[in-house]
Order: sequence, then structure tokens, then C-alpha cells
Amino acid sequence: MNVTVFSFSPKNETSITYQSVLYLQKVFAEDCFDIRLVGGKCECSDDDGAALEKGDLIMLITSLFHFSVPHQMMMFLDDLYEKFGDIMKKKTFVLYSTSGKIMDITMQGYVENFLDNHGIGYERPLSQFDVSILSDNGRKEIIRWFKFIKERVSGSDGKFKDDKCRAVVFDVSDGDDPRVSAAAEKAEKLLAEKGASVSRVNIRDYKILGCTACYSCYTNCVCCLNKADDWARCFEDVMKDTDIIFYVGRLENGLIGHRHKAWLDRQVQFGRHPYYREKIFDFLVDTEGTSANDMNMLKIHTAAMNGFGGDVTCCIGDVDEVEDHIRTAVLIYNNEMIHSEDFYGVGVDLKFQRLAVEIQNLTPADYEYYKAAGAYKPMEINPNIVPVNSPEDAVRVKKGRLIPYRAVIMDAEGSVPDVSVRVRNNGPMPQMEYVKPKPKKLSLFGKKKNDRLSSQVQQNH
Repeated sequence: MNVTVFSFSPKNETSITYQSVLYLQKVFAEDCFDIRLVGGKCECSDDDGAALEKGDLIMLITSLFHFSVPHQMMMFLDDLYEKFGDIMKKKTFVLYSTSGKIMDITMQGYVENFLDNHGIGYERPLSQFDVSILSDNGRKEIIRWFKFIKERVSGSDGKFKDDKCRAVVFDVSDGDDPRVSAAAEKAEKLLAEKGASVSRVNIRDYKILGCTACYSCYTNCVCCLNKADDWARCFEDVMKDTDIIFYVGRLENGLIGHRHKAWLDRQVQFGRHPYYREKIFDFLVDTEGTSANDMNMLKIHTAAMNGFGGDVTCCIGDVDEVEDHIRTAVLIYNNEMIHSEDFYGVGVDLKFQRLAVEIQNLTPADYEYYKAAGAYKPMEINPNIVPVNSPEDAVRVKKGRLIPYRAVIMDAEGSVPDVSVRVRNNGPMPQMEYVKPKPKKLSLFGKKKNDRLSSQVQQNH
């Protein structure tokens, strides 16, 4: 496959984003990469147009500036469309950014809107921290993602690679909606045709109470309402032994429905449980009567939390879009992509874990748990950092940062490593009922009598 890469970092050859693509170039040696260093340019050249026409996949790579898309990048894309718009509409674009997960959401939204407004095809982006390429997990992540993109562009449309996949179609609409029901039936049928074992769950069949903000989930790690409604049973029916979950519903006042929101709010009690990892989420939403701003806000929420149905939405009134989402889910499953950790963040469990630390409202056992997870570890000051006082210093610092990246590229093998390590079921179901600890009997001196006697015996010996 011919891959045309436009690199928009003003660092050009010393850009870490650029080094990541060099790594892909070496691993996927069977593909032809044409990397165009256009950082800081606002206009394209005829050579850029020729490279555009030659590519089967057009990859845009950059990092953000002031928490948004680089302005020169959008000027360049504007000029590219003005001169070669007809060619761009025949291509598939993808964005790879290295500012770090959730920070890149705004920038990715700009690029997606630009391409969508001009009728240009695009695939799901990848965001990593710039140091990700130095870790084994980071390298596997970019390899999984690029392999997935290649299969999407090539039109690969197979079945699930094994007969172990379990999918749940979760109807989360507040009321009985014919359009939502039709989309759920369509998704259920297509997943079954692809070889998955499919269940259908309707949120209206359960009594689910809204969060009361009592902080029981932080003090007891269990919601105080679990015995008062059907939330625990609904959670188990949807999540247990599940690989793929399709939330099917519609927006209400620009937000997800109140039943779905209440169901998600109650998941805070699983702040320390990695129960969302290895699950593939998707959101099929009815966009009839919905503004573009409502859709953008939904995408930001789904991207930020990963528990809000993943990071993809579509119009359930379009059968082709529903079919495309099923095809995407198959490719994600077959490529062993870990949805809750890829693309935008570390997963909902660590976000809740950090929130629990911030409010300092923990059970005694939590301290050791979070300490072991590194949540209490303060940031250390690096004594080797030298202030940059001149352009010459800046060049020296940039070249110094590249040393480990170039070592990674030199050591890269010319084949895709085996990354098929899907962990199923995520272990036992999390605790959903509060278990009161047994009281400890202490003496007046703060120790049990037996403990005091044993210590005296040890002293005598």
C-alpha cells in the first residue's frame, strides 16, 4: 500500500512524531511511505499534489499547539483542497498525533470536521504521548492501529476470527422508539451473521435509580443503591463475559438519555476495577433532529470517558453506517485492539481511581492499593534539565531527545510482532454489595492481648 505522510511539526526531522512514522516504515516494510515534511508551511506545492495522488492512504501527523490544531496545518489543508480537492475526495485520510491522548481530542475534532465538511473519507485517529513509542505497549498500540487502518482502507470485511466473541446490543433509549428498535435488530442480525454470540438487553426492563452523591462508592467501593434497584443485575447482564457492546439510542436535549446516564453514573463504584479493558464499545445514535454541535459534544464525552460507549457515533437511520460499524467492530476484535486504553486515555478505572485520591475519602485498604498503583508517588525533578536560552540550544535539546527514538528504530524488526493477547472476561464480577468488616478488639494500649503476650515471649527469648 502507498502511504503519503504529511508531517506538520515545525521540528521536521527532529520531530518525535516523525520518528514514530519512521518506526512504522521499518516495521511495515512491504508498504511504500512517502513522507512530506511540511511543518510551518501554509501553502502546498505541485510535488505535494503528486504525492497526494499517488497515496492509497493519506496520513496527517502532528502535535497540538495551545491545545488546538496547528494553524499552519489547517491553512495547508485549505490550500491543498483548493488546488487538489477532486483528488482528496477520492482518498482516505487519517490523523496520528503525539500530544497525549485526551489533550488531542479538540485537534482531532477540527480535522474530522474539515474532512467531513468537504466530503473526504477519514478513519479513526490515534493519539499517543510522544514517549509511547519507547515502550513495548506504545509500539504494539501503533502497530495494531496501523494494521487496522490498512484493513479498513483495503476493504477487508471478514467474520470474527473465532467462535468466542460475545456481543451485547444494549437499547438505552428512554422510551419505546421504533427507529432505535429497528437499528438494534439490524445490529443484532449483522453481528450474528459475522459469527458472534449475540444478546439483546433493554434498559427499560430494569429499575435504575439515579446517583445521590453520597460518596458511598468511595468509602465502601459499593453503591448504596445496589440493593434498592436492578442496577447490579443490569450491569451483569450487559458486561459479564462480553467482548463487544453496542449502545443503541438517541440524544435527548443534546445528551444521552437519562436512563443511560444513570446507569453510567453508578459505575463509579468500580473505580479500582479494570472491568472495561479489552471490551469494544460503540454508540449507534439516532441523529434525526440533532444539531452538529450536539453530535460534537457527544463525541467529546465518549472520547473523554471511554465508558460512554467508546469514541464513535453514527446515524442509525442509515443502514450502511450501521453495517460499517459492525465491520469496524470485527476488525478491532480480530486485531486485538484494547479499546478502553487505545486512542484517548488510560481507561475509566484509572480516572475514577485518581478522583478517589483527590477527594481523600478512602477506605483503609485503599491507601496501600493506590500507593502500589503509583497514585501517591510525587513527581520527581529531573536534575539533568538545562534551560534553553538560544536557537542553538533548542536544536541541541531536540537532537538529544531523539537519541533513544533512533535506537528504537534501529532495533525494529521488519515484521509485525504477534500481539494477539486478548484477556477475556476480566476475571470475576466486581463486588456489588458492601461487606461490613469485622471489628477489631483492642486493649487500652491499642494492641490485642495476644499480640502483646507474643511480643513479651519474643523479648524473653
